[in-house]
Amino acid sequence: MRIVSLRCNGLVSAVKQGLTEWLASKDADLICLQDIRVREYKVINDARFCPEGFVPFYFEGEDEGRGGVAIFTRHTPKAVMRGLGSYDLDRDGRYIQADFDHVSIVSILPPSPTGDAKELRGAFIESLEIWMRKIRKKRRHFVFCGDFGVAARTLDVEEWHQHNESPGFTKDDRYWLDHLLNDIGYVDAFREVFVNEPAYSWFPAADVFKMPNPGAWRTDLQLVSQEISRRVLAAGYVTKRPFDDRVPLVVDYDISLNVDSDS
Repeated sequence: MRIVSLRCNGLVSAVKQGLTEWLASKDADLICLQDIRVREYKVINDARFCPEGFVPFYFEGEDEGRGGVAIFTRHTPKAVMRGLGSYDLDRDGRYIQADFDHVSIVSILPPSPTGDAKELRGAFIESLEIWMRKIRKKRRHFVFCGDFGVAARTLDVEEWHQHNESPGFTKDDRYWLDHLLNDIGYVDAFREVFVNEPAYSWFPAADVFKMPNPGAWRTDLQLVSQEISRRVLAAGYVTKRPFDDRVPLVVDYDISLNVDSDS
């Protein structure tokens, strides 16, 4: 199973940059997109926005200019879940989940810690943590794909010495992600393959942190249930094909969809 995930900063814009053709060349089983910023009815039946052979599932935001997530899949899911069950948390289209026999794939977009929605982010990540803890008790495995807004280690921030007080790299921010990984039982798929190799997925503009050279960050992740971490075969950020200020993450898993993933 190959999953490609990308925060595309607007699906229409990314497609104009060649996203659909690029995705078609990657032999993926699933594609998880975040921040699509588009109405579903405008793209659902338009082949320009989804590679051939995939079925798209969208969860749009109320404001077309913000949020929205999508999953494109070659395999028919048993169910698709949209949202975490709260209007305030779901109005921007931040969570979509495709369920297969024994694994669920999630495309997720928590509110950014660098924006003006700190209260909303706090409520969202609290609700998300409760959900991620709850599903650890199920026999189902999960892969969460998205921009979590946090760089876990100095290794994940190019100019880390400038960012000790920057949103997304504060002690509280890193503690939350560390808590998901070490206490609740999820694994950073990329770090299963490259334990100590610098890699970046986000190249912020200078005005984001109000510094001339903020450097690159790694905040776009695939977090997986601990039980399937040994099935991560390969992972990498595709630096040769950037879309605006983001690059895709591609991860290969030794998992077959719609068959018993425990076999």
